[in-house]
Amino acid sequence: MQLPLYTREFDGKRPAWSDLTPQQQEKWIKDMATYAAMIEIMDEGIGKLVDAVRKKGILDNTVFLFLSDNGATNEGGYIGQLMADLSNTPYRSYKQWCFQGGTSTPFILTYGDPEKNTNKGGICHQPAHIIDLLPTCMDLANASWPNSKAHADLPGISLLPAVSGQAVKPRTLYFEHQSSCAIIESNWKLVKASRKQQWELIDLSTDPFETHDLSAQYPEKVEELEAKWIHWANNHQVFPLEDKVWKQRINFYKEKNSDQTGIDNN
Repeated sequence: MQLPLYTREFDGKRPAWSDLTPQQQEKWIKDMATYAAMIEIMDEGIGKLVDAVRKKGILDNTVFLFLSDNGATNEGGYIGQLMADLSNTPYRSYKQWCFQGGTSTPFILTYGDPEKNTNKGGICHQPAHIIDLLPTCMDLANASWPNSKAHADLPGISLLPAVSGQAVKPRTLYFEHQSSCAIIESNWKLVKASRKQQWELIDLSTDPFETHDLSAQYPEKVEELEAKWIHWANNHQVFPLEDKVWKQRINFYKEKNSDQTGIDNN
């Protein structure tokens, strides 16, 4: 499959390395070197953590979960956008938006006991969601959520079957972040950048990089998926959609609620 070359995020004029000024090139080199150093330090820290668990004698009774944040952000100016574009390749868009570049993240689950890693080194391509982490941890601990407590109807599922190479039950996944919205059902994805934008319909089975909008070709599918997304949004207090940027949002609600600082001290 040929990888896409996105231009819409650059107003149709995607820059080449030679288009950058020497100052821009130097900044990108320095920032990427800093980023590489951060990853190296993180990797070293994870190794120290594993060694500490091993020394405590609890490695065989430990499960390690690792995932990154949801897509690289295009904050930080022009060079920041170029760095995010590189990090999210081949997926479209950036953190904050519900396109694949803003929602996709690598996820690793491994047991400290190597005998339990029945799919060691395997890559699972089944879709999962952050809502699946709590049910997965509960499954690992043979625990269940008390029916007497709120949120007994946890929306996620355990990913342990997928870890062992089994298929997980098909389900519909929903997204919303700062008024960017999406729903994924089977091979179909309905997505829009913000509440001010139109829905785009994507067939992920043939277009995983979201380059072809099929909404005009399949209007009935758009209506079907939009109705499901609205039903979910109504039942999960998603409305009203909020598209203020982060600092504006904090200041807006601080003015409405004078007793709040916008800082979580818990």
